[in-house]
Order: sequence, then C-alpha cells, then structure tokens
Amino acid sequence: MRAKSVQRFLIATLLLFALPSSPAAPENDARQALREAVTQFLLADASRGNQVATVEIADTAIPRNAKRCSALQPFLPSGQRAWGHTTVGVRCPQPAWTLFIPARVRVEDDYLIAARPLAAGEVLNTQDWEVRRGDIAALPPGTLTRPEQAAGRILRQAVPGGTALRSNQLLVVQAVERGQRVQVISQGPGFQVANEGVALTAAADGQPVQVRLESGRVLQGIARTGGRVEVGQ
Repeated sequence: MRAKSVQRFLIATLLLFALPSSPAAPENDARQALREAVTQFLLADASRGNQVATVEIADTAIPRNAKRCSALQPFLPSGQRAWGHTTVGVRCPQPAWTLFIPARVRVEDDYLIAARPLAAGEVLNTQDWEVRRGDIAALPPGTLTRPEQAAGRILRQAVPGGTALRSNQLLVVQAVERGQRVQVISQGPGFQVANEGVALTAAADGQPVQVRLESGRVLQGIARTGGRVEVGQ
C-alpha cells in the first residue's frame, strides 16, 4: 500500500510540473504582438513591385518580460532603413514605454550583373548583363534591378565580370544643359500651358532645374528628356 501511495504521489507531482504556469500566457501574448507589429511594419516598407520581402527576428531580440500594449507604434530610428540588418523602435503610448528590436529583412528581387569584364566608356546593351535573383538588401546601394536602368547608358569605370551593376558606375546623362533653350510645361488641375525659356543649370532626368522665361521670370521645375521642364502649380 505504501508503494502505491508513493507512486501516486510521484505521478501527481510530475503532472503538476508538466502543466504550464498561468502567468506565462500574457507574457507570450505580449511578445507575439511585438513580433507581429515589427514584422508587418517592415514588410509594408520593404515590399515593392516584384520584390518579395521576409523578416527575421531572433527569439532573443524580444524581451521575455514584454508588457502588453493595445496600440503598438513601430517606427524606424534615425539612420535605419527597412532593409538588411536593421533596428525597429516600438512605442506604447499608455503605459508609456519604448523598445528597440533588431531584425533582418531579406528582399528577393532581380538584379543585373556584368556578363563579362566591362571597360570604362562602353555603352551598355543587353549582351553586357545577366539577370540574377537574390537578396538585394545584401548588395551595395544603387544596384540596378531593371534592364531599362542600364540600356544605352555609358560606364564611367571598369566593372569586373560577375559583379552587380550599380547606378554610381554609370555616367550621368544630362536631360537639360546649362544655357539650353527648353520647353517649359506649366500644369495644374484642368490646364496645361507651354512656354519657352533658357536653363540656368544642368540637370539629369527627374532632377530640379532653374529656367528663365522670355519674360525674365525665373522658375524651378523638373528636368525631363527632350529638353522639357515640368513646372507644377
């Protein structure tokens, strides 16, 4: 009888320790809420077009004693970006607290690599690059991801074969030269007016440029290829 009583006691003790403790559930819920808030925040910022972003957050990155919050507010601290290795801040307004959670964001996308060693001054065409797919967040900034970004552009420096093509390796093509006569397009809701003027500065496509109209008025607009300058109202 004594042996059976001891056996029952041991079984009951083992079952007691096997059951999860009730205080652990709120902590796990709070940690999961932090993980989901940071993940969704990073995915919303990193995913564009054909890009496929994934977020990795180490279990140790989220505090074990995380507190509940009904209105988590993720944000990127100054100097951080939503790619590669990053840190996301999370605020709670009530009760007030702030956490910083490290994460890694992988961004799968197509990118261009040099199909062979390329010399400075070469004009790029479709035979000069190959399209690869990989984590562009791990590549140098300015890596080209679309053929139209490279087609017809001139290399300003030599590029070894098999390396990623970057925007800073290409010569800047000026859409508007200083002193060039340009067509100035002023547009707004329901109207468009064309004038002529002279560019006071040089600019590539999409860059700001100053133009003096024939009336003498100086405007700032956006340079476009073909000697056009767009001015919004």
